[in-house]
Amino acid sequence: MKRRICLLLALVMALSVCAAASAEITYPLTENFGDKTLSWWHSLRAASYESSHDDNICWQAIEKNTGIDVKWIHPATGTEAEKLSLLFVSGDLPDIIQIDGYLETAGGSAAGVDDGNFVELTDYLMDNAPAYVAAITASDLAYAMATTADGRVTEFDQIKQTAPQYSRETLRVDIQEEIGWGDKMPVTIDDYTQLFADLKEHGYWGWAPTSSGLQTHFMFAYGIHNTFFLDEDGSVAFGPYTEAYKDYLKQMNAWWEAGYLYPDFTGSITRSALFDNKEVGLLITPSDISYGAAKLAGYEIYIVNYPRLYEGQQYRFETTTWDAVPADGIRTVVTTKCADPELAIQFLNYGYTEEGALIYNWGIEGTTYTVDADGKKVYTDTMLNNPTVPASSGQYVYKLHFGPKLAEPDVSCNPGTIGDPKALYFRELYSDDTTVDSTGIIFATLTVDQSVERAEYMTDIDTYYKEMALKFILGDLDIDENWDTYMSTMQSMGIEEAIAITQEAVDAFNAKEIPTEWIAASAK
Repeated sequence: MKRRICLLLALVMALSVCAAASAEITYPLTENFGDKTLSWWHSLRAASYESSHDDNICWQAIEKNTGIDVKWIHPATGTEAEKLSLLFVSGDLPDIIQIDGYLETAGGSAAGVDDGNFVELTDYLMDNAPAYVAAITASDLAYAMATTADGRVTEFDQIKQTAPQYSRETLRVDIQEEIGWGDKMPVTIDDYTQLFADLKEHGYWGWAPTSSGLQTHFMFAYGIHNTFFLDEDGSVAFGPYTEAYKDYLKQMNAWWEAGYLYPDFTGSITRSALFDNKEVGLLITPSDISYGAAKLAGYEIYIVNYPRLYEGQQYRFETTTWDAVPADGIRTVVTTKCADPELAIQFLNYGYTEEGALIYNWGIEGTTYTVDADGKKVYTDTMLNNPTVPASSGQYVYKLHFGPKLAEPDVSCNPGTIGDPKALYFRELYSDDTTVDSTGIIFATLTVDQSVERAEYMTDIDTYYKEMALKFILGDLDIDENWDTYMSTMQSMGIEEAIAITQEAVDAFNAKEIPTEWIAASAK
């Protein structure tokens, strides 16, 4: 709880900084630009409940407050990637595009700038988006993640503190009691082995791993990731090209041979359904989601801390961060077809101001939330108990859960998390564990050239190591007898070259420094 209070205070401070830094931008923008219209290509996140953002009360308020009339272009749900590709072929680009993750394999916004489709924002930001500058310079990590390897800004990112972590191990209270565990929690890999054995004895499968057999939570216990990561010396390594990976595979194979793993885990299965139907005893999923499902189905759960090889082991792979950083893959760009990029950038800056962030995060006071005598914002029944629109969709209809904004954390304003005290409790559980950090996670991104070069190696490597993983886990190949061949094959396919490319990106990421003039502006 103390950490939650600290993070909320940090957010308030960040919003205050944004307000101070954005004082020179006056909304509505009509005073400087007159009546203006901007076109925005944007997917619908709750298409069953709204046909256009024109119907959204938050967007209506944002348009009114900024003085901008938005002409919305909504691709049909499920066709976004296809429609975006056709948009580039036609060359008929709108002023703004919500690219999110649709262009990730094509080099993202940086490639779009290089190709002449998107505006490079760097030189515009000081004068036209000071609130966004304040948001991305709030920490070294935020700046490094919000800029390209050469220090350019090519997109507006959603800036958010994603911690506390949401994905945890889930157990059913009724099954635990049935097998004699009660409220005993597994901690070590040996504990999980005993848990799975006891589950099997009572007619349950222990667990259904991912279809590849590479489950990160258990891999993390062995000090490795299922992809590139930073070892304890801070150097780049590749999880499936380490000796610790052999130990992980041997443990998975032992669990398979003992009959603890769901036999069809490599197929098309719904793991949550297996858990709901009492076929498996363990599920790895977001804790608040597992709680919601359990509540709906009528059973109770335990949320378990990360597995370790031994008690007190440092766990270096927390994938969330307490810093507010680019998050959730929410990316917005201004295109070179925009007749007035300064107008578009000032408009997008609004989501990072105190007033704009409030609307994005909470919706409209009196409709979606009220403020109590202590100044605390509380959602209304429109959000939490709406008989027509469930909260999972309401967060896109009555507030803007994702967007170009300074986002409050889920434990502050996600209706699905804070709407039920037990869900919030589970989400915050273990968040003060001092043995957990993110020192093994790579936050750096590759340049377009680095991505292309690394992909030349990794396309075949990915196929090979994943095929071999299942062969090792399922016992088709003996791990000890074939390990040297596996490692030498990985080497011959260029894994060390791929590691070196990733190391270059990490080094460039670590060398970034926030421009002095941006720091000065944010401190005004």
